[in-house]
Amino acid sequence: MHTPRFFWDHTLTVGNDMILPGDVTHHLLHVLRMKEGDDITLFNGDGSEYRGTIASIDRSKVAVAISASESISRESELTSRLGLGILKRHAMESALTRATELGVSEITPLITSRTNVRNPRGIHWQQVIQSSCEQCGRNRLPVLQEIIPIEDWLAKTESAIKIVANPLSERVLNDLQSDTPSVSMLVGPEGGLSGQEIEGAEAEGFLSITLGKRVLRAETAPAALMSLVQYRWGDINQ
Repeated sequence: MHTPRFFWDHTLTVGNDMILPGDVTHHLLHVLRMKEGDDITLFNGDGSEYRGTIASIDRSKVAVAISASESISRESELTSRLGLGILKRHAMESALTRATELGVSEITPLITSRTNVRNPRGIHWQQVIQSSCEQCGRNRLPVLQEIIPIEDWLAKTESAIKIVANPLSERVLNDLQSDTPSVSMLVGPEGGLSGQEIEGAEAEGFLSITLGKRVLRAETAPAALMSLVQYRWGDINQ
């Protein structure tokens, strides 16, 4: 039977009974309908999983007895940094979820010339990433950086290979050579990157690559690119 996993940004200690936070308690009681004696797994981003059992339920409070911890890494050896043009709400959620599932190391939301989002939701984006880690089994969260202009990110990001998704390019990923790379990837928002932004990326050492003959939606492109780099240099083909 699958044991539910919950992220809790809190120090977790084996041998202690701990009162769970409200959001975890609500999901545990009202969505999963769990009861005293049921097992759960907690993680806080330190790289370990903490096994626990529901010790008591008192109305809206749930105490969990943490019985054991184990350091379990499900991280790729590939360091991958994603610069992502800010997308509209559901598209952004989808892009963050898929990139997290596929093992991205770091995500930086970017303001581009075609960004059309008035109220970016950084706190909500962090919650999306946490939920994705709960589902996919990662015990370390990818880093969600602060929102910055695309020009600033291009100037400061450092990797062995730097890639910009460009549907007009004829270069494919297999044309790139590196044995143990770190990868920075630039993907635009709805409407794509402007020609000037692509030129600016190339001036900073980014290589334009195509993702195939079909035009991908803005939320699909990051997942496609992450899949390709993880297959080429990461852990998908292992």
